[in-house]
Amino acid sequence: MKRVVALVMGLVILLGGATACGSSSSSTPAAAPTAQSASAAGPQTGSPSAASCASVGTRKITKTRLLADLALTYGAFHRYLYRPYQAGTFRKGAHGRIKAIIKAGLATAAIIKLLSNAEKNAAADPTLCKFVPSMGTTKASLSNLAAKIKGGTATSSDANSTNSLFEQLKSGTGFTSAGNASLPGLG
Repeated sequence: MKRVVALVMGLVILLGGATACGSSSSSTPAAAPTAQSASAAGPQTGSPSAASCASVGTRKITKTRLLADLALTYGAFHRYLYRPYQAGTFRKGAHGRIKAIIKAGLATAAIIKLLSNAEKNAAADPTLCKFVPSMGTTKASLSNLAAKIKGGTATSSDANSTNSLFEQLKSGTGFTSAGNASLPGLG
């Protein structure tokens, strides 16, 4: 029980820090017409599209922030969703199934928040803007996988397709760790 409380508190702190880091965007006069034309074109969705990307950088150290967010999402996905699924922890009757589902749900919420932050950072830089659509696709696939895990209907193709989206995002952005070693604390 203490571990679950510690996990919840850690995710609350993580989400609080991610929210604080993600809200420091500054607007420039050059970026304002783009936002106005995007809002006039049609209804806005929750994630920025390629059309709403800034023509000049509007945030500081966007690539570093993007890579940090993606590293955390990749590690959390593998630790709390992909590897437990591969091990069969989410199957009905498996030992520790409820605990694993709770952890997966909390991790999914944190991952989606971090992917949203990464989308905003990528949209703020014209060279990183090309990754915005793939982050939206990854978020949708992750939400679908989490719902199927909760309902007990997830298949290996669901988990593998979400993993491949994370892998494509990882290789496309240039995020690689030395010797593909896992990051400390992320498992």
